Amino acid sequence: MRSAFLILSTAFLITNLPANGQSLQLSVPFISSPVNIKDSLTLYYELCLTNHSTDTIRLDTLTILDATNKTVFHRKPQAALLLPGDSAIVFIELTLPHDPPPTSLTMVTLASSTTITIPPPTTITLGNPLRQGPWCAVYLPSWETGHRRKRFTRDGITRIPGRFAIDFIRLDQQGKYTSGNSDSVTSWLGYGADVLAVADGSVVAALDTFPESPTLSGHPRWPPEKATGNYICLQLRANEFVFYEHLKPGSIKVKAGQRVKKGEPIATLGFTGQSTGPHLHLHMANGPSPLGSEGIPFVFENFKLLGSYDNFGDFGRSRWSPLPDQFVPERRRERPPPNAVIVFP
Repeated sequence: MRSAFLILSTAFLITNLPANGQSLQLSVPFISSPVNIKDSLTLYYELCLTNHSTDTIRLDTLTILDATNKTVFHRKPQAALLLPGDSAIVFIELTLPHDPPPTSLTMVTLASSTTITIPPPTTITLGNPLRQGPWCAVYLPSWETGHRRKRFTRDGITRIPGRFAIDFIRLDQQGKYTSGNSDSVTSWLGYGADVLAVADGSVVAALDTFPESPTLSGHPRWPPEKATGNYICLQLRANEFVFYEHLKPGSIKVKAGQRVKKGEPIATLGFTGQSTGPHLHLHMANGPSPLGSEGIPFVFENFKLLGSYDNFGDFGRSRWSPLPDQFVPERRRERPPPNAVIVFP
């Protein structure tokens, strides 16, 4: 078995340690399977830190070393202060080394440590949620206000439902997402596009009564409990639920309890709920609650990768950056890279 070690570099004075001697407690409350992105396995998880000492701890660096050859394969600067009794979360997106990838990670700092076992890569493979394209798969794990970092507490448990969420926005060949007045939702290129069942499954929930503003400027600021807008929750298997959010009012073609077939149109793309523009929000979770379930990874059967927005400030203003000449655009059983521009078959 191959392991890896995560070392937290700290700077602090400890004058009063707790009885168990662990001044800094480490824990990983949820671990999901790695997901394939551009031929590399990527692992998402959160490292929770709690200061049990009576002094302040400053976290300076976070380094992950391979236990076999001591090679640093991930480094993430940290600059967090933990007051006595404080807790913090480090969000980690780790590209695993090949030949072979590690089967466990051990996180160590001073007298504290915790070990996680890495599950096998995800086998949840979805069909197209939309037709053709191009579509921009909008997400970036480092965004402070992105789905990756939005935690919700239900029944005393904090979860991240959108850990692997993707927002799909339709583009034209010049990288524009509207034609005409960008304040009008009907000018957005993806508005009204068919939304498809990504697999055979059963409809668990379908909400179709949420109102839609005809303009972006008139869109209300909805609270988290109404973030989904009109949505569909589709169950594939035990602990595998697909969420489609922000759907157009009156467009949902299915109801709770109904069976659907892969590729079947089930709704159309709209502008409802907590949204900054018409798009399809898609994520998977281990339960049917939109905010009370843990987000889990998935891949798509196939798509064509055209390029990506390396600087998201260019999104909607110019064409995306193309792929390197040597890269194969046809991707199978992968997750699109952050802010990638793709075409579904």
